Amino acid sequence: MDSPTALLTAKMIAIPLALTSAGYGINASQNTVPRLYKEPAKIATPIFAHVFHTGAYFVVPSTLLSVAASAFLAYSIPRQRQVWGTVAVTTLAALPWTRLVMMPGISRLLAISEDEAAQHKCGGSGEHTYLLKKWVGQNYIRASFFLIAGLTGLWASLEA
Repeated sequence: MDSPTALLTAKMIAIPLALTSAGYGINASQNTVPRLYKEPAKIATPIFAHVFHTGAYFVVPSTLLSVAASAFLAYSIPRQRQVWGTVAVTTLAALPWTRLVMMPGISRLLAISEDEAAQHKCGGSGEHTYLLKKWVGQNYIRASFFLIAGLTGLWASLEA
């Protein structure tokens, strides 16, 4: 068994990072990206690109740290191994979800943000609005991975 300080430290990393990542994702889906729906592609897609790139600087490291802390807790607390393992896996699930499900739409939005001809074409087709709305729905799902992980970790800490 590891020291109580190490266990508490791991909990103070795993839980807040998962919950903060959930809040970050929910905020982007609720308050930021929907404001871009009525904007032309030449305005909306560069803003989306900025939101996406700056988000990656926070979300990816936070996810990896939270997964590492949760995995450490799963290893260190045998009676809660399944719970903390679930926290780790649920947190980690956001990364393949992003890569496999969300990335095609994200890649298209990023491509539009860098191409004036594509931006002009989107004006008539509404492609960028469709992709932004699709991203919002997918991002709510991604945020739910973090929320479930954070709340499960909080529950495990209160049960200990």
